Amino acid sequence: ANMPLETCSAFCGWAAAVAACLAFGSFGVPIKGSRATRVDIDPLVMQSYKTLMCFATCWVVLLLGEELTFTPWGIVSGMFWVPAGTAAIFAIRNAGLAVSQGIWSALIVLVSFCWGIFIFDEAVASRYVATLSILLMVIGLFGMSHYSVPDEQQLEYMSASAFDESESMGNEEDSSFHDEGVIDDSIEMEKSELNTASATDGAGFTPLAGSSDSSVVSRERRIGHGVHVPGCNCSRRRLGLACAAFNGLWGGSIMVPMHYSSGNTTGLGYAVSFAIGASIVLLAMWVCRYLYYVGRTGSFTRAVGCLPSFHLRVMWLPGGIAGGLWSFGNVCSMLSVQGLGE
Repeated sequence: ANMPLETCSAFCGWAAAVAACLAFGSFGVPIKGSRATRVDIDPLVMQSYKTLMCFATCWVVLLLGEELTFTPWGIVSGMFWVPAGTAAIFAIRNAGLAVSQGIWSALIVLVSFCWGIFIFDEAVASRYVATLSILLMVIGLFGMSHYSVPDEQQLEYMSASAFDESESMGNEEDSSFHDEGVIDDSIEMEKSELNTASATDGAGFTPLAGSSDSSVVSRERRIGHGVHVPGCNCSRRRLGLACAAFNGLWGGSIMVPMHYSSGNTTGLGYAVSFAIGASIVLLAMWVCRYLYYVGRTGSFTRAVGCLPSFHLRVMWLPGGIAGGLWSFGNVCSMLSVQGLGE
């Protein structure tokens, strides 16, 4: 017997596409919200909330009649999504929601179109008209991003205001974190030792925005006058814009592995495989980050103390909302790709 969703017309695919746009366009709001700003949430921590919500909600497809199946292609999708999603969070936190969404939306549209038309040879009425339409859409999205960028004076004012708000609420929040044992005093001491050692070892190690080490970041650096990454020194905003572009270019292929899946692991049946694959990739990224800190500190114990806090008391709600919205958009995008193509 056909599943109810298999008998759905093309209208369902369009409706799912619209719903996916609304969800994907809204998931970043909690990431930019006051709670995330107050604790300066780490991008990988926020991505963990999103992935956990994706895993927790993927089982709903079983209630819709889908069989419990798994394909390794879900891991490939996770390899696209988790790094791209982490970069997207950094972009939202440092370059802004509007400009970041515009950049990665334009690139995702372009990447998905190239996969669908030139790789999978999906049927369209006119390839030339479709290509022209996509290019015009991409130009429009880039234009929106360009004119969403405030001038330098506005940037400094907004950054300074955000810092002042964070500072004014910091004592109350810090005391609650210590009370519940989220940030232990000994861990903070080890982080300070790590930062001091790193500042004098000539390696130029500087925690990125959102790191739990950000308590030692000066006001001037919060205003955006540089962050050091291997090979370059650039402003946080520029790095955020680069992360937005990475999310579009790399994350635009998230649903591509589903095309190579077969049987009951396509469409909604792919949701479980995707969630499991994303969880595996997320765990691997945490292991890599831990091993990086092991290399920096020379100690397995001190490396644990350098990992960022999840700030559960503050972030469980915005993290859950962001993850829930993204998961809903992901399921809708699966239905849309299944019904309309990439």
